[in-house]
Amino acid sequence: MLDRALHQYCYSIIRDLKLPRPFSAKALCEALAAQSDRRIYLHPYEAVGVGVDAPCGAWIATAQADHIFFEQRTSKYHQEQIILHEIGHLLCRHRLHDISETMLSETDLLNDPGKAHGALLRTSYTTQEEKEAELVASMLLERSTSWDGDGAQTGERYLGEVLGFI
Repeated sequence: MLDRALHQYCYSIIRDLKLPRPFSAKALCEALAAQSDRRIYLHPYEAVGVGVDAPCGAWIATAQADHIFFEQRTSKYHQEQIILHEIGHLLCRHRLHDISETMLSETDLLNDPGKAHGALLRTSYTTQEEKEAELVASMLLERSTSWDGDGAQTGERYLGEVLGFI
């Protein structure tokens, strides 16, 4: 997909989405859950492993709910971006991948591994689905900060601007 087409597609996903005020990833999860009658649970965790292949976020779907896992040992701003990225997968209706019972048994947050439908683990941005989810996350954050502030601490916001993330 060309960059222009990618931007148009992602914009079409969020265009009519009513964002909560004040905005936060948690508030957006609550709003989306209310609209769909499907709970979205947020789970902070400590990522195991280091490097490019270590996921800093994941989305696991069960029959009753969606579970978003995000790295807790990072800045509040980065946590918000991770959660919004996983929401991007939800909004784009990306296909979940099969998951192993080993992965689920390590979480202790899902009592019955057999009920999980699948998962997406965030490790890189090389696939089309990852690019879409990341762009949706960035567009949501940009749209929310244009009128409401981004919830990041002043130092985090400045660092993000200096590094080109904002």
